[in-house]
Amino acid sequence: MGEQFRRICKAYGTRVHIDTANARDSLYRASVDFVLNSCSSSASTSTIPQIDDEDPRQFLSGLVNSIELQNIRATRIVSAAVAARTRSWFFQAWKLAMSLTW
Repeated sequence: MGEQFRRICKAYGTRVHIDTANARDSLYRASVDFVLNSCSSSASTSTIPQIDDEDPRQFLSGLVNSIELQNIRATRIVSAAVAARTRSWFFQAWKLAMSLTW
């Protein structure tokens, strides 16, 4: 969803005002998850994944501008998503280690 939205905004040079912060945050969170999934799935290759001919940073930065999200809010959303994913991976690794030792 965010990918198509970004593609349209980029192609036509438009910005979109989304009235509610909740809607803006939700769209951006979904896009951050999409980018993290793309980066995770390509972790075995040495190339940075491209999202509509943009690197992940450009994609997310462009989306911030397209939906007029404040930079500090975008930073917090990305940080929270990365932290949550990292905690999840550590927990899974710990669970696996515990299952192997018993």
